[in-house]
Amino acid sequence: MTPLIMLAQIMVLLLSLRVELISSLTVMRFQEDRVPRTDTTAIYKGQLDRNWKMDSVTLCGRFQLFILHGWATFFHLRDTEGRIMMLTGELWVERVRPVLARNWNFQILKENLWMFRWYHICFTYNHTKKLIGTYINGQLNNHQEYDIGRPIIGNYASLGQGQTPERSFSGDLTQVNVWDRALTEDEIRNIALCKDDLQGNYISWEVGWTLFNVTSYEISLTKLCDGEEVKNHFWFPDIPFKTAQYLCLALGTELPRPTTLKDIADLTALANETFPGDDRCTWDYWTSLTDVEEEGVWKFYDGQIPDILLWEQQEPNGLHYENCAVIFPVGMSDIDCKTNKKCVVCTFTGQQRFSLLGTCESELRNVFLIAYQDSIGELYFMGYGAYFIRKQEGRWIWVDDVQNQTIARMEETTPYYPMGRRWWVLEKVVCGQNPGSRRRLLLTPCQYNEFTCDDGSCIPHHERCDLKYDCRDNSDEALCHLVLKPDDYQEQLPPRSTQNSSDSLLIILLVSIETLSVDTLAMTMEVSYELMLTWEDSRLQYLNLKVSNTLNILEDEAMSSLWTPEVSFINTNDNHHTRVDADATMMIDRRAETRTRDEAAPEEVDVYPGTRNTLSIKRKYGTVYKCDFNLELYPFDVQQCSMHLRITSASKSFLLFDAVNSSVKYSGEIILREYRVSIQTPSDSWRDGESAWARVLRMRGGVADASDSPSEVRVRVPLIRLYGYAILNIYVPTVVLLIVSYLTLFFRASIFDVRMMGSLFSQVSETLPKTSYFKMVDVWLLFCIGITFLVIIFHAVIDSILYQGANQGASLPTTGNSWLANGKSTSEDVTYTNIGKRMVLLAKVVTMIVFVIFNMAYWVYIVY
Repeated sequence: MTPLIMLAQIMVLLLSLRVELISSLTVMRFQEDRVPRTDTTAIYKGQLDRNWKMDSVTLCGRFQLFILHGWATFFHLRDTEGRIMMLTGELWVERVRPVLARNWNFQILKENLWMFRWYHICFTYNHTKKLIGTYINGQLNNHQEYDIGRPIIGNYASLGQGQTPERSFSGDLTQVNVWDRALTEDEIRNIALCKDDLQGNYISWEVGWTLFNVTSYEISLTKLCDGEEVKNHFWFPDIPFKTAQYLCLALGTELPRPTTLKDIADLTALANETFPGDDRCTWDYWTSLTDVEEEGVWKFYDGQIPDILLWEQQEPNGLHYENCAVIFPVGMSDIDCKTNKKCVVCTFTGQQRFSLLGTCESELRNVFLIAYQDSIGELYFMGYGAYFIRKQEGRWIWVDDVQNQTIARMEETTPYYPMGRRWWVLEKVVCGQNPGSRRRLLLTPCQYNEFTCDDGSCIPHHERCDLKYDCRDNSDEALCHLVLKPDDYQEQLPPRSTQNSSDSLLIILLVSIETLSVDTLAMTMEVSYELMLTWEDSRLQYLNLKVSNTLNILEDEAMSSLWTPEVSFINTNDNHHTRVDADATMMIDRRAETRTRDEAAPEEVDVYPGTRNTLSIKRKYGTVYKCDFNLELYPFDVQQCSMHLRITSASKSFLLFDAVNSSVKYSGEIILREYRVSIQTPSDSWRDGESAWARVLRMRGGVADASDSPSEVRVRVPLIRLYGYAILNIYVPTVVLLIVSYLTLFFRASIFDVRMMGSLFSQVSETLPKTSYFKMVDVWLLFCIGITFLVIIFHAVIDSILYQGANQGASLPTTGNSWLANGKSTSEDVTYTNIGKRMVLLAKVVTMIVFVIFNMAYWVYIVY
């Protein structure tokens, strides 16, 4: 090797060492023992000038937490002369808080923080835009407009210590910098992704810190940001298959799924490396493969069929006697599930976080725990706060490690592990329960948007209580309670308004009319309809609500125990009103997404407030309503029959129909027996612009809108009479008879029978509604009778004149226009003949004029 090549290699080596040195970071470790103290801190070595006023500011740092005593203060800038906290960074699990010139401002995180996981955080304040920003791992978490009111100054900066031990920082901290400006998103992102190690111009990490009870170590920037998740393995020896399946599911994973021989070899090598000299679990592990459901069809736990099965030679050979599979160093073998005990390995990618539910703890640091294993077969859970769950003297206990107090001990169960829903005997007060009492708690690895089945598996939370089984043990449809009532709830009292307690509670009325039947003679309307009442009850809380209210239907027992409004049907013959019975359906409408979790429940239960989420009760009714018809224009009349409804639960000062959101829908036939349901909205419609069938809601307030009067509503059904029947059966026959009557003026009256009109009038009158006033059809019939009577009078007068002439020698007329007397005529004959002709003509003209004038007046009156 030539000297020149050797020199080049040395230069490359020195350059790589320099790059590694430059990319090396100092990391400070605070309170590694997780014990809260006030003497673990780091003081900034640089000079800070109180005259350096920061109108805008950025605070950034990289951290991983070991424990949260209360909350963690990772940075603190103070003005010692004014004794004012000027710039502080504080951490919780689900929120963070920058303190800017004594302005505290909580920022909710989109994702909860995990213990023992690196995060990069930045707080920015732009004084020109009055905008506070929070960035997590280079991504904007949220912006908020806020005016801090004054610049930030300070002369003392420290790390890791709040005002009390409960506010101190426990974990690793590095890259804490402060700038006197708001960094851009690109700058923050480059720092978070370790593309840049930008130093603050106000406080720089590289200037240095004086450490007090704090240790430090060096780490490369690339290693800090590689983000590679390491696989974790939990090992358990001599476990039956059913317990093995439960263990991995309850720990958040499942039994191994070998797909290649290399997977089997790697697992065996890992076991020998992890437990050298311990031959209990160096080979022979359970898998999740079984053919229990169908002999010869091997499936994993989730029902998936593998593409390839790595059987040893001559395997499987157990038929239906051996339905489980185990891993050997060279392949798999089928064995009996019930009688064998094998080793278990549960593999995780990354850290598993558990939640302890049913403890009434609202702070997530007291809810979240992490599972650990120091040796084969052992297991314990370390909390984000002071809690631990571990085995002591063969019994599982829940302890406060800081206070060194046992909170509860788990009862014996099979299998004896704390994961899942378990009964615990309390040794301290929990959720108001005294020591010595039993309480059920849930330890689960399922995430917030999941539900824990009794077998330890997780399903999406929206599949809980959806009326179909999703858990393999069907536990997702158990205990699906929907309503949580306070102890002092009184179902006989109506709830108060959620807007203002002095306002009336609004009741939304929805009427869905399905069929109509109108009887004009009886003046009634028979209606088949569904009536729904909707209201808010702020005294209640709702559980496990779904978006579709058909999945939020209450059981009869729960329905009967709640207050419901009573509505009476006023214009009926009997005392009809709404009923709460087996035919009624009550449901909850999820209208607001605001929800919390029930910290007292040993399961993932969402709690929705009674405000903004409504109760609805609906029921089908068949009711006969009395109608007040005005039949003056019959049969060309337009009617409105009303459903008169009144709230009788309380007066208007308590309950009021909601005139804005109430509505009516008609889905029945438009054409009825006598009427057509109007598709035109009357001009006095309650809601402008409505065009649906039969929608006229008129709000009435009882007597002069007095506050102690009931709230009322009228559902008016517009009806247009179908007059075709009357035309065919009344008007056409009468017109024909009028024509016949008129034609009698053209021949002898002796052949005309006037009894026809009287008979028709009698038949028609029997089918008409009885009224004390004249109807238009009555006027028509009377007119027809009058015309007929007029024609008869004309006939009588004419015949009297003609027969008088006949008595003096004139002949009887043979037609209406000629009179002949034996072929001869005298002067007297001519006189009587002329008079007869004029009377006939007069009768024809007068009759026609009367008929035309009457019809013009009659039909104009009807139309207009």
